[in-house]
Amino acid sequence: MKRTPEPELMEIPSQVRAYADADFSRSDSMVVRSLEKYLKKIGRTLNKSDLIFDIACGPGNISERISRNWPFVKVLGIDGSKEMLEEAEKKLAKNIMNNLTYELVEINSIATGERNFQLKADVLVSNSALHHFHDPYKFWDALKKLGKSECIHIHRDLIRPTSIEKAFEIKEKHLSNSPEILKKDFYASLKASFTVDEVIQQLSNAGLSQLEVFQVDELYFEIIGSI
Repeated sequence: MKRTPEPELMEIPSQVRAYADADFSRSDSMVVRSLEKYLKKIGRTLNKSDLIFDIACGPGNISERISRNWPFVKVLGIDGSKEMLEEAEKKLAKNIMNNLTYELVEINSIATGERNFQLKADVLVSNSALHHFHDPYKFWDALKKLGKSECIHIHRDLIRPTSIEKAFEIKEKHLSNSPEILKKDFYASLKASFTVDEVIQQLSNAGLSQLEVFQVDELYFEIIGSI
């Protein structure tokens, strides 16, 4: 199936609200677990001097999970959607976490050099961010500028199905009881996503072949490593 890009930013209020209300706890928790496993694998312990960026953080689901898991580590959620960050800030006001902040940043502007982001991260995580970029190399270029030397990377995203029929089947299988607007967005995301082979080629072309790509299940792949 040929890739069909979707809008890079989620800004329509009804879409934002549906996304913010949805239960993505299983996928969100897997990002945190993957980071825990990788830290254990390389014998690394996070400390209060470390900084974690959640790239394209949306309503802050993963940002909050990371903040709770490592309450002594500073966490910054970054997104280009003002509407999404408003949802994240609302949640943060209810669940106060002193180590978590958010910032409105257009990721493409970092890749192109229009925005010089002074802070550098020790850990970069993202969930379902890559497929939103019309040019995936903007994502990789931004990450290279946002991370310190030996920065840890944990990125998770959808795998593009082999056909329209398969995409429809996956949508019905995993979101059968979800609101129609969420099902529509998920279907669009499946069509906008990349295959594992495409991601491996992107990493090679971007000079990031040290990062490993793993297919997790029929829905997701993960990118893990340090650069």
